Amino acid sequence: MNLTKELVAAIDIGTSRCRAVVGRFTAEGRLEILAFADSPTQGVRNGVVVNIDESATSIRVAVSTLERELNLKVKKVYAGISGQRICNRQVSGYRMTENMEVSQTIINSLFDEAQRYSTDAGERVYHLIPQEYNVDGERGIRNPVGMAGRRVEASFTVVSAADTYEQNLKRSIEKAGYELVTAFINPFVQGTGFLSKDEKEAGVILLDFGAGTTGVSLYYENKLRLASELPFGGNVISNDIREGCNIIPRHAEMLKVQCGFAFSELVPDNKFAQIPEVEGWQAREISFRNLSGIIQARLEEIIEGVNYQLESTGLLNKLGAGIVMTGGGSKMRGIDKLVSYMTGLDVRFGKPVVPMKEQLFMDRIMNAESANLLGLLINGLYLSRNQKYPGGMVVSEVQEEVKKKQPVKAEGTGLKSMVSDLFGKAKDGLNGLLADDDSSLN
Repeated sequence: MNLTKELVAAIDIGTSRCRAVVGRFTAEGRLEILAFADSPTQGVRNGVVVNIDESATSIRVAVSTLERELNLKVKKVYAGISGQRICNRQVSGYRMTENMEVSQTIINSLFDEAQRYSTDAGERVYHLIPQEYNVDGERGIRNPVGMAGRRVEASFTVVSAADTYEQNLKRSIEKAGYELVTAFINPFVQGTGFLSKDEKEAGVILLDFGAGTTGVSLYYENKLRLASELPFGGNVISNDIREGCNIIPRHAEMLKVQCGFAFSELVPDNKFAQIPEVEGWQAREISFRNLSGIIQARLEEIIEGVNYQLESTGLLNKLGAGIVMTGGGSKMRGIDKLVSYMTGLDVRFGKPVVPMKEQLFMDRIMNAESANLLGLLINGLYLSRNQKYPGGMVVSEVQEEVKKKQPVKAEGTGLKSMVSDLFGKAKDGLNGLLADDDSSLN
């Protein structure tokens, strides 16, 4: 039995960290994480690959760590796409039925039509989510196949992105020595392991505050209605602190993490941070209240952008489960109160809700920063399982060596091959004689 057949590798190439994982589903349906790796990212800005060589090095470092931990060879990976040019569109269409019955063929043709007519030049459709079906005016139908009716209508949410995003991602992964199986849109997968079915049914928003982007996912009636990203994250806050306080980038990041508050009203007036003298920069004191004012101003701008995205759905007042926050930026003290104040919704911090098999390094997985990574892994596992686990994603070193040593199979055997080879040699000899004669005539 091939013990590596059901293993899947996923990699989250973020703006600041590159995180990789290998996992599988157990016989009981639990998610088992076999190896985890985390390394700094280079060559990525606001979630988009901007330097192939640097990003390839980051990927190679993370995935090779997995290989050393497992003593296995990773061949193919699932990965995610981020970027400002992630688009959401609402598309609808209709078909007239034959024999007064809605068939699967009709539904498939509606999918094909939505796929064809829902992108602009330079875009690619990644996810096509059916919202509802309408059969002869009867609305809110989720699965119309087999129903009687003359006319069936369908509405879809289409999630697309610039096709260059995947091209550069694929080149980075291939340069690192691996193969990209499938790319998912990050906001599409972030809620997979962090939102329960009840929350998705009641209506819920997942906000993923990353270093370079802020992901927004909205679910209602167990359907994904919005999956988008803003090109702002924790890095712009650090840059604002650097400029506002006139300090070096390293100290700005430390101030944000150790002393930052998202809501200035929570900060006392008499607290100060001491910045030491370094490389000609004078020592200084920075008020916690002033620091919080810088952070809050930028966060308010980001949340206003999120609100604009949410209001476009028309569902903001129908959400019963509020907001779930994930990502490294959600660690900012008081950010839940600021988000709740600006949106009017209840806020909680996210953690994995998918059943998982206990591992020694679970503290590195069971945190708010894992929404994207676990989402990529789980969706990759679902896709691989539907395809009966195509082999070759993760293989043992023994399998790799055996494959390399396998002899090349001859193209033909038997009498037919022998005769063909004989005529081939005779033809080559004749051609040689003719060539020699030609050369002697010159």
